Amino acid sequence: MSTRSLPVLFFSLGGEMLYILDQRLKAQKIPPDRALKVILDIVGRMLEDKCIKEIFRAQQVFSKRALKNIFEQLAQSSIMKLNKTAMDKLYDLMIMAVKYQVLISKSGREVLLSTLNHLDAIRGFVALSPPHVAMVDKACRTFKDFFESQSSAQLMHLRHYLLLLFQDTNKKVSIFLKNNSQLPSGRFVIPVGGPLPYAGEAPGVIRYLNRVGSYTEESFIRAHCYELAEGAGSLDVHGDRVTKLGCNMYGADTAESSVTETVSKQVPVEGYSFVKDELDLLQRLLMPRPLSEGNTFKLKLFLDDPDEDLERLPSQDVLHLNPTVKGKAQLQMIMNDLISLETENGASMGDDLLDLLDSATH
Repeated sequence: MSTRSLPVLFFSLGGEMLYILDQRLKAQKIPPDRALKVILDIVGRMLEDKCIKEIFRAQQVFSKRALKNIFEQLAQSSIMKLNKTAMDKLYDLMIMAVKYQVLISKSGREVLLSTLNHLDAIRGFVALSPPHVAMVDKACRTFKDFFESQSSAQLMHLRHYLLLLFQDTNKKVSIFLKNNSQLPSGRFVIPVGGPLPYAGEAPGVIRYLNRVGSYTEESFIRAHCYELAEGAGSLDVHGDRVTKLGCNMYGADTAESSVTETVSKQVPVEGYSFVKDELDLLQRLLMPRPLSEGNTFKLKLFLDDPDEDLERLPSQDVLHLNPTVKGKAQLQMIMNDLISLETENGASMGDDLLDLLDSATH
């Protein structure tokens, strides 16, 4: 099922990126026409026919570094420009939000519904552009066709694979810390009780099966309260998702969503298959078109950063979306932590990919 994970990752991470960018564009009072152009540019690149066809081809998920490079290309495909520090923090927020959603989901189907909540929100962002709405609807239909034949066991396998992919990434995010969903170590707190998976039974009974096929039951007192699921949730284009996972958690006043680095060793997941030609194809599909310098602007994700061209890192434990840097040693330490999955000859796959992209533009 790891070969079917990429659409979930791509749309969920893309949705989280747009949530954050939309909030920051509004907070910094970017003119509505320019803010809308940023969103339309990114969504247009995400949902191009060639890109969608590649995303829905059964294949192994790319390395963490390569996946990050894809979203860097997407973020830079508009008239908005982000510096490297801003992009790193943006990606950390995206990853931790999706990790939390997968972690607290009660079933594999809820992971799919969470992904569709992202696509529904993207449709809302581009509601003023019928061509982009049609692209979102087509992506939803393709998503349903791709997953609707999968069994509950196969979807749970997908969820487990995503958890394995995220397990060593522990960035601290203030919005999670403030509502006690995350510990100071960066690990999430899993809620107990609450809604059950669709068609699931509440804990409280142990069944013992004997050799002849009959069973006996033993009851015990539940320590928590559970609720029956409202329904299975719809995978249709405009269906009821039932779950709130995947919805926008950044309100208009959420200006201080923050992230800080923790030690996060990125270990390759067993089964990774790096096919450079395939990865290069997807990167080329997402590669931003050249823009004249006069038509671009820089979005300041970090409010107290007076110079967006300086890559600076925070000195405090929790870094608000406004970091400051003290010393090159800290910068080097964080950069070394981000670089993983080396090739046999010592060069990282991500560096090779960027070289290929550079060669394609000259």
